Amino acid sequence: MAKYDVRVRYTFEGTYKVVAEDRDEAERMVTEDCGLVLGGNIHTTRDDDEVTDWKFGSHPDMQILSLKERDNKGKVKYTAMYFSDRIEELRKDIIEATRQLLYAHGLKEFSFTNDDEDPVWVIWFDKNGDPYECRVTGLEVTDNSLTVFAWEKESGCEVACHTPYELGACNIDWLNQMYEAALLQLEHTNGNS
Repeated sequence: MAKYDVRVRYTFEGTYKVVAEDRDEAERMVTEDCGLVLGGNIHTTRDDDEVTDWKFGSHPDMQILSLKERDNKGKVKYTAMYFSDRIEELRKDIIEATRQLLYAHGLKEFSFTNDDEDPVWVIWFDKNGDPYECRVTGLEVTDNSLTVFAWEKESGCEVACHTPYELGACNIDWLNQMYEAALLQLEHTNGNS
């Protein structure tokens, strides 16, 4: 029999309902005064009129992070890392955050301004697998999809990504840049049409 160190992460996800002056205060209240200790309960040190409710499942999600095989002397022979589930989860979380951002501003479609000082660039591959540098020009969301619109640098044509495995919709760095650029533009213009 072999010995293994199996590194895992348990994740509880839920929502605190708080009463605060702004987003920063709400985040600070939860970060500093709400928590969970193994063997205990989800709790807060805030008053009931400040943290009005919370909802968390009682069973965590579990992710295996790595697996180390050890020889008879305890020395590590092999380490396997697991990333694909975490990357896919992060991709979905960024797309969901983008969807919620647009919905919060009453939008299903969003266009980036042409005067953006720091545009989001992605690489798009055509049907032959040839790469093209593209500037993201807009986003469209539905309850279960994200479409990315981009301007192809060489031809000037607009391309669209309708699936999570094309254009920038699979790269978590590009998705995060799109989210942050949309957030910045929406907060500075207080909406977009």
